[in-house]
This record gives sequence, C-alpha cells and structure tokens, in this order.
Amino acid sequence: MFLELIKGVALLLALCFLHGVNIRVWRKRPWVGQIVSGILFGGICVVGMLLPVVLMPGVIFDARSVVLSMAGLFGGPVVGAIAATMTMGWRWWIGGQGMAVGVLVALICVCLGLAYRYAYQRGRLNVEPRTLLLFGLIVHLAVLAAFQLLPAPVAQHLNQKVALPFLLIFTVATPMLGMLLRDVEERLHTEQALTESSARLQAITQAIPDVLLVMDRRGRYLEVLSHDKNALVAHPQQLQGRHLQDVLPADQAQRYLQLIDDTLRSGDTQTLEYEIQTLNGPRQFEGRTQPLDVPVQGEEAVVLLARDITDRKQAEAALRESELRFRSLLLNIPSISVQGYLADGTTTYWNKASERLYGYTAEEAMGSSLFDLIIPPVMRDTVRSNVEHMFATGEVIPAGELQLQRKDGTLVDVFSSHAYINVPGQPPEMFCIDIDISGRKAAEDEVRYLAFYDALTELPNRRLLVDRLQQVLAGSARSGMTTAVLFVDLDNFKTLNDTRGHEVGDLLLMEVARRLRTHVRELDTVARLGGDEFVVVLQNLDSDPAEAAGQARMLGEMLRAKLAQPYDLHGHEHHCSASIGVTLLHGQRITVDEVLKQADMAMYRAKDAGRNTLCFFDPDMQQAVNRRATLEAELYNGLKQNQFLLLFQPQVDEAGRISGAEALVRWLHPVHGMVPPGEFIALAEDTGLILPLGRWVMETALRQQAQWRQNPQLADLTLSINVSARQFHQDDFVTQVLDLLRTSGADPTRIKLELTESLLLKNVDSVITTMHALRAQGLGFSLDDFGTGYSSLSYLKRLPLDQIKIDQGFVRDALVDPNDAAIARSIIALADSLGLSVIAEGVETEAHHTFLLRHGCRAFQGYFFGRPMPQTDFEQFARGDMSPCVEALA
Repeated sequence: MFLELIKGVALLLALCFLHGVNIRVWRKRPWVGQIVSGILFGGICVVGMLLPVVLMPGVIFDARSVVLSMAGLFGGPVVGAIAATMTMGWRWWIGGQGMAVGVLVALICVCLGLAYRYAYQRGRLNVEPRTLLLFGLIVHLAVLAAFQLLPAPVAQHLNQKVALPFLLIFTVATPMLGMLLRDVEERLHTEQALTESSARLQAITQAIPDVLLVMDRRGRYLEVLSHDKNALVAHPQQLQGRHLQDVLPADQAQRYLQLIDDTLRSGDTQTLEYEIQTLNGPRQFEGRTQPLDVPVQGEEAVVLLARDITDRKQAEAALRESELRFRSLLLNIPSISVQGYLADGTTTYWNKASERLYGYTAEEAMGSSLFDLIIPPVMRDTVRSNVEHMFATGEVIPAGELQLQRKDGTLVDVFSSHAYINVPGQPPEMFCIDIDISGRKAAEDEVRYLAFYDALTELPNRRLLVDRLQQVLAGSARSGMTTAVLFVDLDNFKTLNDTRGHEVGDLLLMEVARRLRTHVRELDTVARLGGDEFVVVLQNLDSDPAEAAGQARMLGEMLRAKLAQPYDLHGHEHHCSASIGVTLLHGQRITVDEVLKQADMAMYRAKDAGRNTLCFFDPDMQQAVNRRATLEAELYNGLKQNQFLLLFQPQVDEAGRISGAEALVRWLHPVHGMVPPGEFIALAEDTGLILPLGRWVMETALRQQAQWRQNPQLADLTLSINVSARQFHQDDFVTQVLDLLRTSGADPTRIKLELTESLLLKNVDSVITTMHALRAQGLGFSLDDFGTGYSSLSYLKRLPLDQIKIDQGFVRDALVDPNDAAIARSIIALADSLGLSVIAEGVETEAHHTFLLRHGCRAFQGYFFGRPMPQTDFEQFARGDMSPCVEALA
C-alpha cells in the first residue's frame, strides 16, 4: 500500500509539469488555460482513481485530496470547479460503499483550497512550506474525519491500517506540490515581467531622439541604436563590432576613449559636447556616458547617449548676435534709461541714458548693487521683495511711477517698466526701462496746487476745504468725536484795501493765514474761502457736546486774540480784529454747504454783536457756552467772596459707630443757590481755579479737625480730604500741606487724603515720592473711586496707601448686577491681601450694608448712615445728640 501511495505522489509531479506547459501555451488566452488546467487537475484525479489503493471492495484511496486542494488554491474557482466535477463524476461512476464519502472528500478539498486562496489574496496567509504543511494536515485530517462516515468495520479497519501512512504521505505531499506549483507560477510571472520590460525598453529606445551606443573599454561598438540612421558616422551594420579608431580621426577617437575610461574608473556619469562628421554632414552633439553594471560580451561597457544639439547651438549663436545688436541699440538710446540686474541686484547693464539720469558712469554702476545705486532707503525692503518674487516666479513687476535716487542723493520721478530675461545656459536677468517724468510731475503738481490751494496764502482753497470737510463729517460720524467749524471774517478789511491798496491788504491776509496756521494743531485745517474769509476746522474735540463747545470757544477766543494783535505792514503798525462764527458737528447728517452756511450765519451774528467777538450757531449751545463763561467768572468771585462751605458725611465702622467723616465742598451761590459739584469742580479743573479752591478746602478742613482735637468726644474722628490731581502735582504741595498742618494745629494721624486714580496717569514715581514725604509726617492716604480709573495693580502695590474706597457705582448695583457684585467682592479681597482697609461709599440701604458686611467690608459711608451735613449738625450727630439728617443745603 505504501508503494501505491508513492505512485500517487509521482502523479502529482507529472501534474506540475503539465500545468506549467499549459500556462505557457495559453498565456495569451487565460480563460482557455484555466479550463485546460481544470481538466488536467480533474484528469490526474481520475488517473489516480484508476490506480487506487483498494482497502476493500468499494473503498479506495488515492492522491486526489492533494490535487483538488491545490486546484482550489492555485487554479481558483473555475479550475477547482472543473476538477471537482470530473472527480466527483468519476467517483460516482465507480460506485461502491465508499462512493458518497469519496464525493464528499472531493468537495471538502476543493472548498478548503478556495478558502486558502481567499485568505492569501487578502494578505492574511502566505504560501510557504510551513503554511502549506499545516494546510495539508488540516485537509487530510478533514478527509480522515469524512472517512468516519463509512460503515463502522470499514472505518475501524481504515484507522488501523491506512490512516497514519495516508496522513504522513499526503500531508507532506501537499507542501511539495504547492511549492512546485508556486515555483511554476513565479517562473511564469518572471518570464512575463522580463518580456514586458524588454518590450518597454525597446519601445523607449526606439522613441528617444538620441543616438544610443553601447561601447566597451577599447572603444568597440557593441550595440548601435538610432531612429535617424544619418545621425551616425556610418550605417549601424557597418559600425557593429568595429572600434572608434576605425571610423574616426585619431585625435577624436582618443578623446572618446578617454571619456569612456573616465566613466568606468569613476563610476559616475560623464558629459561631453563635440562636433562630428555624420552622414548628414557636420553636426554638434551633447554626449552623456553611464557605466553598465554588468559586463557585455565579457567586457566592461558604457552606454553613450548622444543628443543632436546643432539646432540649439545655432539658435544660441543667433540669440547672442541678436542680443549684441539689441544691447548696442539700447546703449545709445538718448532718453530711455535701461539697466540690467541679476537676482541679487548686481548690475549687468547700464546705458548712456542711465548715466545722464542717475549720475553714475557705466564703470561705477557695473557690478554694484541696484539697492545701493538708485533705490531710496525707505523703498529697499519693498523693492527687494518684489525682485525676489520676480526671479522666483517669472512674474514681471508691474510698471508704475517711482521716485528713485540719483548719485547726489536727490530724487527723480521716473516711469519704470520691467522685463524678465531667462536665456538657457545663462543666469536670468531683470531689465528696468526708466523714463524721466520729473518735468511732467512738476507740471502736474503745479496744476494740482493751483486747483486746491490759494496762491496768495498757500492755504487750502474752497475746493480742498469741501473735500476735507466731507472726510471729517464721515470720520466724526464713525468716531463719535465732535468737530468745530470756525468761520473767520476780518473786520473792516475793505477800509484797509481802499485806503492803503491791495498790496498792503494782501500782506495782511498772508499774516492772518500764518497766525491761523501757527496756532492750530496739525490735524486741523485752515482754508481761505476768498477775500478776507477764512475757515478753521477743529477735529477730535470731546464727544460730549457741552465739553466740545467749551473747547471750541477756548480755541476760538485764542485765535481771535492772536488776530487782534498789531500787524507790521511795510513798517506801519495796523490793528485788525476778526468776527468768528462757530458751528459744531456731532454725527449729524448734514451737507458741507449747510455746515458752511451755519458757520457763516454765526459769523454774521458776531458782526451784529459788535464785531471782534465769537458766536455759536446753536442757540442752546451758545447759552451753555455763555453759562460756562459766566460760571467761570462767578467761580472766581465766589472764591474771593467766601461763597464756599464744607459739609461732612459720616463714615462708620462695622458696629455702626462713627469713625470719621469726609469733607465735601459746596458752592452756595447768592443767586442760583447750591451749585452741584458736577458743574463747578470740572470747570475749576479746566480753568486752574481748582488750586486756590483746593487750598481753601485743605485749610478749612484742617482747622476743623484741630477744633475736634480739643473735644474728647470728637478727638478720635478721622477726616478725609479730597485732593485733585492738579493740586497734588504742584511742586510745593508737600510744603503747603506741612505749613497748613503747623498753622492749623491739626493732628496729621487723623487726616486722610483721598486721591483719585487719574493721579496715576503720569509721573507715578513723583506721586509715590510725594506720598512717602507726607506719610512720614503721619498723614494717611485713601484711593477714591477705586475700579473706575486706569490704575495698574503694579502701581497699587507700590503706593503707600492705607485705604481703598469702593466706588458707589459698584455698591449701588451690587444687589442687581452680578458683575458689580463680583467687582465689589474682588476689591475687598484685593485690599485684604495687600493689608489695606476698605471703605464702601454709596451705601443707601440695609441690604447694601448686609451684603458688604457679609463679604468682609468693615467701613461704610452713604445715605443709610447719614447724608453730608453742616459742621454743627455733624458734631451733634457724632456725639449722639441727633439722628442722621439730610444734606441741609442741598
């Protein structure tokens, strides 16, 4: 039986041979090849069943399990199906008690082979001996399992006599047949790849326009290929096997032999340009030699690719000739400057017109950098970037007007065009073609100047004024800032013209223009409408119309005063005044004509008011300006006439005990009654009257504290005094305070100066020095309205403060606005971390008090504890003789 199984293996080897022959025969018709392969696999199975190992009648063993599993693995569904059909049909025909199991075995083997093929195609398994051996074991274990379906005596006999040799022989036969079949397929694939590669190489070789020569070290032609036979020194058949010395002159042959030797010795590609006598006549070639990795006919060899460059060389020669003519032509063009530059800016061309335009001779310019020669410093970065982009992309810099620099440093206006030249074999160049347009620009500037400027005063004329006013109106609407337009008309100018002539009148107009220009800001505009009428546009005034009106009035009065000063006209002193009308623009939708009309109407109102005055177009604004002016005068008188008084608002601790007071200044006007601080404090700051007012507040408050000092019930009270930024920044502020302390007898340890955050906007170091000087004398400091200004925390830790006061705006809304509540809590925490006390102002309800107390605030001030009150009322309240009262004079 063992020998019979060996015969089955022999059939498998025959199958490999037949399968290989079949694939080669039907390579170009793969479907026919698959059918034939299926028949071969099925036929081998039939032959095997004709020479079987017969265990008993109807039960046979052969090698079909190996054949059918390989048919599924290497042949695929078509081959496997054909082979399985033939095998199962024949086994059915034989019959016997093992017929059904035989058919099942054929089906199992083919299916397992197809499953292996599926896994292999998806990369999950590979075809190698170990895998095939395992596969063979699985297949034949499955076959043995199928044999167990035979009758029990048969199956038992099979297991005892046949199972082990069957399993050993055919399990091993499976990887043997598999590796043979894989080798057949790989050989066929390799042959196919070589055939395709050879065909591609031959097609490429025939398609390239170059001559291809394979030559050995001695210069022998081993292979000659060329699509143009006339590009050779002789026909290919005549060159094959001959040496260079046989067909070329000796010196030329020796040159090529040296090239071949250099290529083989170095192993690198070598290039050579040469001229040779071909069947088409003398031609120029560019040759490239490359060593071959394998010997040819037992000799080291090189491949020579020779490209005909005759046409290119002739084109280059023609181009050089054309370039020479072109450069000669450009060199002598009288009015067009032409320069050439490399990518790094090095000058390569400089014609005579460039010498005249820029002042450099060709010798000076050649080799120098474009950026050092004619590009002004402010333009160098931009020009360098444009040049780099042009050389990198080939995109030409757009033509345009430029101001370039001459040798003497002066600027010249040119119209500059550019060209990018990239000649093969040469570095690319940029050519600049510049035309002097300075004469045209000067004429344009003159025309533009005459169109927009007044020739006599050199001020903008009406046309330019209208344009600027339109821009100002648009900008004011966006920014929310106020603009003032002043219409200035000289008083009695006609009289001067009539009595002393227009020449003197022109002198006055020029001097008026100079004074107006001198005393306005750079962003403002002064224009002459004509005759003796001027317009001044003041931009970016305060966003608050009332404040802006005050600024416009102040600037307008300053201009009016300057214009009223004497004029020296040809040695004669002349006095002249001006009437000024003002209109304010604050985001209104209004035309330029309406603006000028309003300012003109206001100017005539000033004329009607007696000339040499200033009037506003808006009656309400005029009233506000008049009130401000009146208030300023009355404020000055109020200081002289002692119309100011101090009120005291209680400050309490966490237990509700009065710990001190804040001194608050009030103005008791004899006509208007009590003037709110919001109206006169800012005015005092603007006019400088805050200094005498602040000194009066300081002196009065210190004297009051000195009186409390003598009263045991009031001696422990602290007194907070507000100090303005302008007052604090005085050079002698420390001296003033110390003098007042000495003369008043006040206790400095009971005095607290309240400072605003605006104090920190400038010269912080000076502020800190002043605070340290006063603190050394015992005075304390409180930072008022904390959180509403611009102070930096870095400044806060440097200031020698004792207390931070939470602004009433945060306190008032802390119960309804989470943001204000968070800010109040943060200020309390910040003060605690810096070791400062904190006091909250604006505490108006018990709810406010409870909120602040719960979050760590221990000092309070507000209407809930007491309104500002006169001195006597406060003293009674502090002693407990009366309940909190309202501000008696409010």
